[in-house]
Amino acid sequence: MDRIIGISDRTNAALHALALAECNGGSIAASAAAQRLGLSPSYMAKILQSLTAKGVILSTRGIGGGFSLKKPAAKMVCMEVLEALDGPLPGNYCLFPKPVCTTKTCAFHKLCLDAKELLIDTLQKSTIADIAAAFSCGN
Repeated sequence: MDRIIGISDRTNAALHALALAECNGGSIAASAAAQRLGLSPSYMAKILQSLTAKGVILSTRGIGGGFSLKKPAAKMVCMEVLEALDGPLPGNYCLFPKPVCTTKTCAFHKLCLDAKELLIDTLQKSTIADIAAAFSCGN
């Protein structure tokens, strides 16, 4: 278990790129988002193209093109972005890929259930606007 919250690097990059778009008036080029986040431009473009294909954001080709928010950042919840890229959160409540406990009452079971519930609640209440507010939107 390498992280406490199971949000993929891809979803993390997407959430922050969309926050950067909000800071930039609602749109951003993949290359600009990649530079600001320290990521490969092609990796960032693939992430944003995936969100476009899922109908979460819009894309515009050509000079001055890029990716833009489909709805106001204050109405775009983080859970929507996570599910578009990674699907629903996993239902596995064991910290091992294959359960190892011999009884059905593992000490971590309730902890994992509670953590998942809190994560879902937070992702459903947190918006792209909330992330953008935490950014220093200047260069």
